[in-house]
Amino acid sequence: MILRSVELENFGRFRGQTVEFRRGMNLVIGPNEAGKSTLAEAVPAVLFGSDRLEKFKPWGRNACNAALFFEGHGRTIQIKRNLVTDDVELVEKDDLYHVRAQFSGKVPLRGRSATCREYRDLLESLLGVSDDGLFRATYFFGHHPQEWSGDELAQKLRTLVSGTAEADYAEILDRFLEEHFALTRSNPWGRDKQRDREYEEVCEQLAQQGGAEAVPVFVELDNAAELAEQIETLSGELENDHQEYAKGLRYIERVRRQTEERAGTAAVAETPPSPPSPAASADSGPLAERLAAAGLPRNPPRELPELLSEAADIRQELATLQQPFAALASREKHVPQVPWVMLVSLVAALLVVAAVAWWQEFQFLRIAAVAAVCNGMLLGWGGWRQMARNKALAECDKERRRLDQKKHAAQQRQADLSERCETLGLPSSAIDLVRLQKQVAVHHDLLASFWSESGPPDVDVPASTDRGGTEVAEPDVPQAPDAAEASGEELALLEARMAEFEAELKRKDDRLQELKRQLAESPAGPSRQNVAPATKLLARKRDLEERIAVLRKAIDLLAEAVDEFGRSHLVRLNDEAGKLFAKITAGRYAALKLDENMAPSIQVDSRRWMSCENFSRGTVDAIYLALRVALAKVRNDGRSLPLMLDDPFVHLDQKRLATALNLVDLAAADGQLILFSHNIELGKRAARERWHVVPLDGDSVAARTEEGDEHVGQLHLL
Repeated sequence: MILRSVELENFGRFRGQTVEFRRGMNLVIGPNEAGKSTLAEAVPAVLFGSDRLEKFKPWGRNACNAALFFEGHGRTIQIKRNLVTDDVELVEKDDLYHVRAQFSGKVPLRGRSATCREYRDLLESLLGVSDDGLFRATYFFGHHPQEWSGDELAQKLRTLVSGTAEADYAEILDRFLEEHFALTRSNPWGRDKQRDREYEEVCEQLAQQGGAEAVPVFVELDNAAELAEQIETLSGELENDHQEYAKGLRYIERVRRQTEERAGTAAVAETPPSPPSPAASADSGPLAERLAAAGLPRNPPRELPELLSEAADIRQELATLQQPFAALASREKHVPQVPWVMLVSLVAALLVVAAVAWWQEFQFLRIAAVAAVCNGMLLGWGGWRQMARNKALAECDKERRRLDQKKHAAQQRQADLSERCETLGLPSSAIDLVRLQKQVAVHHDLLASFWSESGPPDVDVPASTDRGGTEVAEPDVPQAPDAAEASGEELALLEARMAEFEAELKRKDDRLQELKRQLAESPAGPSRQNVAPATKLLARKRDLEERIAVLRKAIDLLAEAVDEFGRSHLVRLNDEAGKLFAKITAGRYAALKLDENMAPSIQVDSRRWMSCENFSRGTVDAIYLALRVALAKVRNDGRSLPLMLDDPFVHLDQKRLATALNLVDLAAADGQLILFSHNIELGKRAARERWHVVPLDGDSVAARTEEGDEHVGQLHLL
């Protein structure tokens, strides 16, 4: 979107002039007091309004009008404003001059009416910005550029960087907030609203009936659903654990019987199962309790460090594959298309010319030969371009298959590792494994002590059958290779492990009972659901509290997600701005970055970052100039406004000035840049580079140029 022209009627020193601009570089040049800054200020004044009317309204006149004409992507946008009354007219037309959108109404600078919101929403959809402060921080660069500071401006900048998707999320967030404040005046994110809403009115009615407090105390949403889900999960685990415990008891009894039979003592064979050995329990019990208190498994296998190291390697491999996938997607996106529509149109046009020549019998052979040669060249060029495109896409597809194979192999290793972890009773999710790896590193000595006391590593035993002939899976306890050869020490160790398992079952049972008690005491629990409310007001109060709590949770989660989404899009902006800033400073500063509040910092060496407040005015100007140019390049959504630079180089030395001019000249190649200056050297460069020049003198504006006349703006410099 480019700014085609500005019409000024009784605006500052302009009485009825039209200033026209072109795509690319535009230089508005003139002496001091010629109206350069006034012309620059006309753009935000028309778009958003102005609180400096007396500066722009001519003395003795009660009229001040201006209009902007934008053009691009097959449409035109005209915005007119009467700065005295703040009456605005906006009309959007397509390339056939059909009206697509229209607005008319009073829109002051800080208006909050529905008409103002309608205008700003339309401005946001058409031009991508609807805020004066945001416009001055991104598209406007004056003598003292506005810095990117302030919480509100930082949020708007993140929204602008991340694109329209975050703006859509912001609309959802606004709807949530409106619904929340329609229910209650309580405001967890600031000062409370003044007028009572439905929740406060219900509480007041309950207070009058003696059923509640006069001042409503908000009760957060009850977690009954979460408690019920935890109870269901824990009940399923306990049922499975009890089954495994019963199998373990049967197995230990069988091992004991086989051991006693082998010893030849028949009397001992009829002895009931003895309790677990206290000595064995004492050996492993305290250490197991210490492991559980440290957040580690009660019976960690010896291969735990190797499993965690392998899990870390797999995570690193998957993370490393993300960058090649992103680069490949960008590479596929930039493979050039073949303009077959244009080529076919040219071929058809040449055939029509040949047909007309044959019909009119006017040098048909010569025209047909030329048409045949041209058609052959066009089709040959198109075929060559299509082959090159197919080859590039085939290479990309081959590279993607190779990356997919690596990714699939890593995921298969991760699945195998998860299965091994589940078999050993370890957590299988990536987050739990990372946490467990940290705990293992911290409590390495404790694990070494446990493994040194637990004896040789466990050996798996195949499944056996109980007395009824049914196959029984053996419990997750140490087992000998042959039950008939199990020694008394091994039997004692098995009994000790079963005692630990029994203690774990008791702990889970206690936890289950505690959860059931919390569910019974919750506002939505069974004990309260069966009690009828005293009045309908009390039931309504509970419903409102639940709705308000759900809205608050949704607002907090969505706001956090939107904020994280905006921060993730700052990476490319940091890279682009850092490259531009490094060029302006001739490599003295390698990079810059924006924090979560959009405040820039400069990397002064390989490790140290310093805030831009510690640098000179010229360096700060270079930072914000690089940020504006980088933002226009990163966004590139077809709605960006032109960059307007009002003498931005006054604090730069000659070396940085030359580099900055080269950068802004390149930035204007794909869009539009309007530069205001009184520097005659810039005028000479404009003549050499064939910029579009708008000369201003002290009395009038000689700026009525036509698009096709590319030398009118340069003749005055000769």
